[in-house]
Amino acid sequence: MSRLAKVSFSKLLYKITKLAIVLTILYIYFTPKITTRNNESLKHVFAHKNSDSQINLVIAHPDDEVMFFSPVISQLHSYFPNTVPFNIICMSKGDAEGLGETRVKELNDSASLLLQNGRPVSVQVMDFEDGMDKVWEINSITSTLSKTIDLNNEKLNQIIITFDSYGVSDHINHKSCHTAVKTLINDYTQSKTEKNEESPHITALYLKSYKNNIFLKYSSFIWEILRILYNLVSPFHKDVQPLPPTTTTEQSRLLLTNTHAQYILALAAMLNAHKSQMVWFRYGWWILSRFVYVNDFEVYTY
Repeated sequence: MSRLAKVSFSKLLYKITKLAIVLTILYIYFTPKITTRNNESLKHVFAHKNSDSQINLVIAHPDDEVMFFSPVISQLHSYFPNTVPFNIICMSKGDAEGLGETRVKELNDSASLLLQNGRPVSVQVMDFEDGMDKVWEINSITSTLSKTIDLNNEKLNQIIITFDSYGVSDHINHKSCHTAVKTLINDYTQSKTEKNEESPHITALYLKSYKNNIFLKYSSFIWEILRILYNLVSPFHKDVQPLPPTTTTEQSRLLLTNTHAQYILALAAMLNAHKSQMVWFRYGWWILSRFVYVNDFEVYTY
């Protein structure tokens, strides 16, 4: 490398470092605005902080909860009363490398770090085979979920969170979680329709995976900082999402952002609980991935 090229690279690295520092300072500075926006968004979807609720996170592998869902975990944990139970249902032990029992313990440790302050927390780990080429039998997964998520109790508002139909990085196990949750809900709502009964008490949140939008997927928190800045200079723009539909299966959206402190807590959960998974490329994920800062959801009410 020539001396001129080295100087140019050093200048570029210096500018990138300065920009990263400025953006991080803004991220911390905008904590009150991020908190307010989260609360406004949650109020539109969950108008009442109903204590007769249950939160269910359906994931494929141990560490999915913190790698992809930490923003929604943090915000729902802050928003709902501590009497509302939080259930993490993991469909596999993540045993592709023979670390299944280790990873089960790591998932429990991670849940303890993310969901403190006395909330009832349940971690249930199933034994479906982990792997990009492992096709899970949907009826079997649906049957397993039906034993852990009681949709027939109409006095209990069920919140179910999982991946969308694409799954992050098109992972077949993630996609199976989505299909199983959707099948479980559809079977229930179909039975109610056949009986001509309506009692909406289910909210399904499907994590938007951005499909092949690599730029957005690896934009960290940058777009949200730009959005807040835009709202400050554009008084005609309202960053309030519409009320969710009241009829069955109609769609709305929900966007939740970790504050800097919540991001640090999630990173600490990854570093301290999921030690077996902290290979070198994970550090890049925790700097660049949008999922550790922001969760976008498609919202369906039933």
